[in-house]
Amino acid sequence: MKNVVIVGPGGIGGTFAALLTRCGECHITVLGRPGAHVEAMREHGLRLEGLGSFVVPVEVLDDPARIESCDVMIYAVKAQDSEDTVTATAHVEVRDFATSIQNGVVKDDLLVRAFGRSKVIGALAVVAGERSAPGVIRWTYDGVTRFGELDGRRSERVDWLVERCTRAGLRTEASTEISPATWTKLVGWSPIGLLATLSRQTNAEILSNELLATVYIGMVQELAELAGANEVLLLDLGPFEVQTWLAATEADAIQRVMTSPLASGQSTHSALQDVQRGERTELEAILGPLLADASARKISMTRTRALYAALMGLERSLS
Repeated sequence: MKNVVIVGPGGIGGTFAALLTRCGECHITVLGRPGAHVEAMREHGLRLEGLGSFVVPVEVLDDPARIESCDVMIYAVKAQDSEDTVTATAHVEVRDFATSIQNGVVKDDLLVRAFGRSKVIGALAVVAGERSAPGVIRWTYDGVTRFGELDGRRSERVDWLVERCTRAGLRTEASTEISPATWTKLVGWSPIGLLATLSRQTNAEILSNELLATVYIGMVQELAELAGANEVLLLDLGPFEVQTWLAATEADAIQRVMTSPLASGQSTHSALQDVQRGERTELEAILGPLLADASARKISMTRTRALYAALMGLERSLS
């Protein structure tokens, strides 16, 4: 039985931890920050609600120094915490691989620097969840999670992880296009976060609104231009049918968005959850480097920059 450490038991990490623990085919250790969430899991176990409903006992640590080695390390912290978290765990002997189900496109570079390229596999989680109370995760959406080697080849270790997650109850696939898939999620997911935090609405409320869906498609087009400048070919990925939207007329793309699964689901964007708690989002860490890259390439990205600037102003007002 492999020893798996999940770093960051929030909405997504907690969902993976609960499901993999219940499955019983790996020994799961959760590494979190000291505080009420960790203490609640220690005392009462980890409760999953929403798409699943059960409680599992979990091994919980709040000090990275207590972990010397593991077979697999799965990172699920917020993007703004990535560098510090990877630095704090870089001492761990990772025997098989490390992977990150975080958002953004720079996460794998951090892992490669810490553990070496041969120890890293790519990942993309189209999963929504929120920490609704200490020790409790509400799982609201299960798109397809993908794992893949960074060089696009098939491998036994990717197949092993896909099989474990599938048996645990997650929709999971092996991918030979993990980098394009990661970019595609960023292009589809980040604009919803900007709209959600500024309008204070759920994903469905945003994408079923024609005015907001129009702004959303405009930002998708801008981010797609930047992806193209980075020689990335975007895909259709679960609810983010980016390739199809880009090939359609703007009016058709808007209608497709308004009838997509995200326009009728129950999920609330994680960035909005952060703002509602009075916390900063991870969008600065995710979009900031991309907007700097766009400036260097003289790509305007007018809509994205305007909403990003508004969000940064809002975040600086949070207590």
